[in-house]
Amino acid sequence: MKKHHLKVLIPGIFAATALALAVGAGAQTPPPAASTPPAAKSTHMAPMTGHHKVSAATAKREAEMKAECQAMNAKRQEMQDKFKAMDATLDKLVADMNAAKDSKEPDALEKPMAAVINELVVQRKASRAMRMEMQSEMMEHMTRHMAMHGAKGAMECPMMKKGNAPAPKAEEKQSKM
Repeated sequence: MKKHHLKVLIPGIFAATALALAVGAGAQTPPPAASTPPAAKSTHMAPMTGHHKVSAATAKREAEMKAECQAMNAKRQEMQDKFKAMDATLDKLVADMNAAKDSKEPDALEKPMAAVINELVVQRKASRAMRMEMQSEMMEHMTRHMAMHGAKGAMECPMMKKGNAPAPKAEEKQSKM
């Protein structure tokens, strides 16, 4: 019985100690420095020399990023179109295989089934290659967004906006129920 109590008590003591240390460390941080009173500030504004250059450079980067976003979106759409074409090919092969079930010939299912399996293997490899390529490009793209706009910058990408995600197919919705 004593060993069981120690198994519960020791982690509890560690958790309480960690909490106490965290609270104690937070209490020891100095308060923020007081700002200078408004009367002490200068009423004369310093001229903003060169700010138009920064704005022009920022606008150029924004335009380049927008073009890159559009290119990435086009590439994503191209990949989805390829997947739809792959699905159509597979649907045709499966239909051929299902039609061969009614055949009186021995081994009538062998060729259509082999065609389906071979197509699945080819498509899986192609899908993996496309996704891996797209993933690395997407990571670089999102990193550039974050470099421009901070941590929330990636969410400013048009690809990340609500409504750009592909809608699930009807059969996918039914299979999850």
